[in-house]
Amino acid sequence: MATRGLIARKRGLSWEGNYHHWDSYPSGLGKALWDAYRGPFGRDAERMLQVLIDEHPAGWSNIVEADWTKPIGFCDMPRGLSRAELERWSREPKGPQCYCHGDRHEPAWKLTGPEDDTDAEWCYVIDPQERTMEIRRKGYMEFGAVNTWYWHLVGTVDLEAAVEPDWRQLQGW
Repeated sequence: MATRGLIARKRGLSWEGNYHHWDSYPSGLGKALWDAYRGPFGRDAERMLQVLIDEHPAGWSNIVEADWTKPIGFCDMPRGLSRAELERWSREPKGPQCYCHGDRHEPAWKLTGPEDDTDAEWCYVIDPQERTMEIRRKGYMEFGAVNTWYWHLVGTVDLEAAVEPDWRQLQGW
């Protein structure tokens, strides 16, 4: 099942970013961003955000458990394979799956702040200067006849911390 999210760059009191479709809860996308920052991006938050937001403006199907040594781009499931071949293909490591390269070529979808209407449930706002990542979860409030969505701050992760965060605690399940 898809748990949708946003990967965002802090811009003053707001943010801008891209959509991410699969496994966007903290133990999925949060951990993937932590690992990507410390691994393939060599702790360079600016470069990471350039790739995740600027170079792939249509957003992401999935970067969770992606092999960053493989090309970035969407991989459609091959047709005509046997069940065993499909199972083998599905277990093979794949590169990060964006919506603008590979087998998909969707238009840019830039999200420019918390007021943008999306069905995302989680948002990761990375501040490249402070080297932090805010984790936000969409909440719902009722005000009589008026109902509204808001982004609740769950926690702020220090990307330079010596110890990896407890992702399950941050997601609350």
